[in-house]
Amino acid sequence: MIYRHILVAFLAFSFLACSSSDSETSKEKSTETSNEWELQVLDSIQVDYLGSVDGGEFRNGRGVIFDFKPNSLIEFDETGEILNQQSYPKEGPGAVIYPTTLRYDEQGKLYGMSFLSWLYEFNPDLTLKKQVDMPFLSISNDGMSFGRNFEPWNGHLIAWYPGRNGADQYDPFFFRDHFLLEKLNLTTGEAEPVVKIPPTSRYSSDKYYERTALRFGIVNEKLYLVLNNEPLIHSYDMANGFKLIRTFTFSPSVFFDNGEHSKAYEYISRYKMLDGRISGFYPRPDGIFITYTEGISEDMFTQNELKNPENFPKYDEFQRHILKFMNTDSIWSNEIIIPNTIDQILNIESLSKPFYALRNDDYIGEEQEFLTFYKLKLVQR
Repeated sequence: MIYRHILVAFLAFSFLACSSSDSETSKEKSTETSNEWELQVLDSIQVDYLGSVDGGEFRNGRGVIFDFKPNSLIEFDETGEILNQQSYPKEGPGAVIYPTTLRYDEQGKLYGMSFLSWLYEFNPDLTLKKQVDMPFLSISNDGMSFGRNFEPWNGHLIAWYPGRNGADQYDPFFFRDHFLLEKLNLTTGEAEPVVKIPPTSRYSSDKYYERTALRFGIVNEKLYLVLNNEPLIHSYDMANGFKLIRTFTFSPSVFFDNGEHSKAYEYISRYKMLDGRISGFYPRPDGIFITYTEGISEDMFTQNELKNPENFPKYDEFQRHILKFMNTDSIWSNEIIIPNTIDQILNIESLSKPFYALRNDDYIGEEQEFLTFYKLKLVQR
């Protein structure tokens, strides 16, 4: 009888132990397979500079920003200490014309691109090393500040540089009829056009839509490209003549779009409603990171008179700013809300690394004699 009680007790203990073990294993597996994340502010740094931030980049422990009014670059480290600062003439020897878009290559060399599509290479102290010349002039005059539309890659610059053979980027069918990027050999100065819009994009059709803009990034031998008002990502094989690999969506729950237009050069977004827009795009070996605003419906836009310029600053009150990323298992994360206290993200280098973003002092309502950057991290729930 005693042995029977001992046996029952042993079996009960074994069952509970196994149940507990199974539960712990289940929790571990759930954590491993879950792709639920939140954005945390780890710290902030102050850069002792009073001015505006009209472009920027952060990579491998160094950040650089562009201030439009003095036509200046300011470089700083992870503590906020200013490493280098340089202003440039807009004409004559050493001229640099508004390098709003900035990129470090893997070796830390800095390149800049103006909204007029001039390309520049800078010395380590931010003095101009040289202007990077293309074989033809671009007619683009509305480049981006934080939109990533050029990348240094393997001795080349891959760039949004429209104008080959006189092509007009303001033509409503430019994206359908022309190559989208130029691949410039930095040694020979030769350039070749690359990347066509795939048939999966509505901009490959003969229909009219709101004017768009592209962003792209490179991971090893793959180029990923988005148009900022389509929730699609197009991937290309750079080693195989930039052949299209596939198109996939980042599946936003809300992404307002005003649809097909009745004629060319019709503008609806910002006049009757606000389209959803991709604000940042960062393909990396451990994930594809994307930030976007959801847009504002026509009813909400009209009720709050958001067409009026004085109400433009209110846009963020009526739409969410979202960060999502796809991990190496091709699983998309949850929609991570970027609070309005955060302004421009300078870069996202990796899921495992913190990244930096400008604090939105206008939203907070504080005036400071320095710039504040948040140190952010994605943390798994």
